[in-house]
Amino acid sequence: MGVGNTASTVRIVALGGLGEIGLNLMVMECAGRAIVVDCGVMFPEERLLGNGVYIPELSWLEESRLAFDAVVLTHAHEDHIGALPHLLRRFPTVPVYGTALTLAFARRRVEDAGLDVAADFRPMMPGRGFEAGPFKLEPIRVTHSTPESVALAIRTPVGIIVHSGDFKIDQAPVDGERFDTARFAALGEEGVRLLLSDSTNVEREGRSGSESSLKPVLRSLVARTRKRFFLSAFSSHLHRIRQVTEVSREVGRRVVPLGRRMAESVRLGMETGQLSFPPGTFLEPEEAEFLEPHRVTYLASGSQGEPLSALARLAADSHPRLHVEPGDTVVLSSRFIPGNERMINTLVNHLYKLGAEVIYDAVAPVHVSGHASRDELAEMIRLTRPQLFVPIHGEYRHLSRHLQLAMEAGIPQRNCFLLEDGDSLVLTASDAYRSRPAAAGRVLFEGGELEDAALIGERKTLAQGGTVVAVIAVSMSTGTIIAGPDLVSRGLVSGDGTSAHMRAAREELKARLAAIEPPLRAGDMRVRDEVVRTLRRYFIDAVGKRPFVIPHVMEVP
Repeated sequence: MGVGNTASTVRIVALGGLGEIGLNLMVMECAGRAIVVDCGVMFPEERLLGNGVYIPELSWLEESRLAFDAVVLTHAHEDHIGALPHLLRRFPTVPVYGTALTLAFARRRVEDAGLDVAADFRPMMPGRGFEAGPFKLEPIRVTHSTPESVALAIRTPVGIIVHSGDFKIDQAPVDGERFDTARFAALGEEGVRLLLSDSTNVEREGRSGSESSLKPVLRSLVARTRKRFFLSAFSSHLHRIRQVTEVSREVGRRVVPLGRRMAESVRLGMETGQLSFPPGTFLEPEEAEFLEPHRVTYLASGSQGEPLSALARLAADSHPRLHVEPGDTVVLSSRFIPGNERMINTLVNHLYKLGAEVIYDAVAPVHVSGHASRDELAEMIRLTRPQLFVPIHGEYRHLSRHLQLAMEAGIPQRNCFLLEDGDSLVLTASDAYRSRPAAAGRVLFEGGELEDAALIGERKTLAQGGTVVAVIAVSMSTGTIIAGPDLVSRGLVSGDGTSAHMRAAREELKARLAAIEPPLRAGDMRVRDEVVRTLRRYFIDAVGKRPFVIPHVMEVP
């Protein structure tokens, strides 16, 4: 339920993004009405264990019985818009606000999901405020790795709340749209009650590099490439796509998007004016087959080693139209996201074996972060001068270090709150305090279905520890074991019951089961629990593996 009917109380509820990188979703409620800021996904770290994504657990939104006046999207990245279709299935009439480019990407997500309702998309622009229930919102221009990113100044009955969104302070942005320092400073002069600020890069000293600093590097790499030039980056990174397109045109190369997501992003960039190039600049893959290799630049999805991506297929030499050859250059223009290193390194090795020169951030400066480093985070605090501070968008260690940075910047410790997913903070005219938690978590969306997030954990157990099945037959009449236990394993030890370990495990389990007083039945939890406990303990002690144990107990006449 809400915080009551008082119009002078605001409650902030974190349902995602506070404790992980991604899954961003925050609720602000007042007098029974609420807005949602961002609604994103998170990719499992164990990408080899499935192709799904995590979405926030959304059941609390329904259980709260709040009236939702708006979903406000700060920018077009998947960790901020990817779960929107799932929210709209539950709340199909809620208006969705975003800048033109952000809404273009959000609309694509909704269309891909096949929703049978027409979403109410409403464009917003920096500097132009709008109302949503008891809240008055003003988008503020920030710089990030995707165009038209914004922060939000939210006027509430208890004061101004500034939500930073994802940001850095880029002094030379590619599109010339600079971080609106003056507006943040003006809000600081007016008085900011609470700052919610991006924590992703709090561990990095100094300032993040300008996106435009990459253009000379890309120009040099494209110019020296004898044959095909491949650039792999996130498909929503239109600033980077713009720069590699500009330098490719300088040397007479056409640009070819590879992969559905990349092709769609280029199309949306052209439609929104972010990729304003003459006709014929971008080609379809089949059109490029007639050009000499040194006349083509390819934009390939898959910089994180995603198994089904265009770059992964190129590395495996299984792409239907292209084959990487000696003389080609492949640039991975993104950071190696933690958890993806093994897949990316395997991809890089395969590309080298095919004869390509592979460039990535450890080799040359081909990537800059879109998130603020420590000096920029401190500057945001100095500009807004908030009374209260909550770090957002980060793992626990990021939130903790950002909280310390805020205190070093002069915010009293009593006014700094470290929240995690499910936590809530109540603001009144004179106070701020933690409130009752909300049900939060994550759900796995895979193959068009919602699954328990524990499924990835089960797959990880199967991959690391293998599985063992114990088959036991009990008599219907006497309730005693008449056959088994027979053991079958996969990925644990070799041989179905023939190895020394399997024989020893069977004998130990047989002895343990003999100690259970009959009658035994197929659904007897005493039997199932003993099977799991005995086999797991044996294999942990004997071979150092924790297998996934499946008891199969059947009753026979």
